Amino acid sequence: MKTIPFLYILSALFLAPMNSDAQDLNKESLSKYSYPIFTVSGKQQHTGTAFFYKQGDTSFLVSNYHAIKGMNPLQQNINFQADSLYLKYPVKNSDETKMMTLDISDEVTGKTEIFSMVTRIDLMKIPVELPEDADIHYINELIDTELMDVEPEEVVVFGYPTGSGSIPAFYSQQHKLEGNVNSNGFADYDASLRVNFPDASDSARAILHGTSRYYYFIRPFAAQGYSGAPVFGKFRNANNKPIYRFIGVIFAGQPATRQTWAIKGKVALEYLQGEIFE
Repeated sequence: MKTIPFLYILSALFLAPMNSDAQDLNKESLSKYSYPIFTVSGKQQHTGTAFFYKQGDTSFLVSNYHAIKGMNPLQQNINFQADSLYLKYPVKNSDETKMMTLDISDEVTGKTEIFSMVTRIDLMKIPVELPEDADIHYINELIDTELMDVEPEEVVVFGYPTGSGSIPAFYSQQHKLEGNVNSNGFADYDASLRVNFPDASDSARAILHGTSRYYYFIRPFAAQGYSGAPVFGKFRNANNKPIYRFIGVIFAGQPATRQTWAIKGKVALEYLQGEIFE
C-alpha cells in the first residue's frame, strides 16, 4: 500500500473501463473489476486496490486487511490507524467518478487484529450499501473453481500504484501488470533468504515456506498500491479461445526476488464465502 503526502482534497478521473460480457472478456476489460481505495492518517494518505464480491443480496468491498486496517502481517505491527475508507467509483453511463466514504472505525469493523501471514490470509471484506449510480462489477462473474488449481498461461492484474513524489490527494491512475505464476517462487524465496539472511534458522525458513498453503508467487514485482487487486489467469475454453478467470489477490511485492506474493484464489473464495481462518 502506497503512502503519500496528504496535500488537499481533489478527486481525479480515471478512464472508464470498456463494457464486455463477463463470460467473453478480453484482457483490457478486466480493468473494470478493480477500484481505488484510500485511507488518511494524520497528514499521510495510503492508496490501495479493492474489488467487489456479492453474497446473496449483500455487496462486499474486498481488499487486503493491511490496506484497510493498517496492520502489517509481515512485521506484525500497526503502521497506521484510520476511521474512514474512501472509495472512488465510476458513475453509470458516464465518464465521471465519485467518492464514497465507509466507516472502518473499531466500533464498526472491530478492533484491529495483529496476526501473521503464516497463520491466516491478509484479506478483509466489508458490507457496503452502494449508491444507485455506482457502476460496479462483481468478481463472482469470473469465478470458476475448477480452474483455480490450474496454472494459467499468463496472469494480469489491474491496480493503483501511485509512484514516487508528491501528488494530489485521492489521485488514482490505473496500471496493468502482466506476468506469470512463478512455480519456483518458494525455492527462489528460500535461496534469497539464505543469501540475504544467512543466520536465519532452518525452522524460520520452514515457517515461511508453510505459507504455501495460503499464498503463491507471480512475476513480476507489483509496486505498492497494487495491494488488494484481483489476479486473473488466462486459460483456454473448449474452442481454444482465451478466457480469463479470478485466481487470487495481490498481497505484497517481494523486493529481494522481484516477485509478488498472491493469495490463492481458492483460499480467498473460502474466506469470502464465510470461512474464518485462525
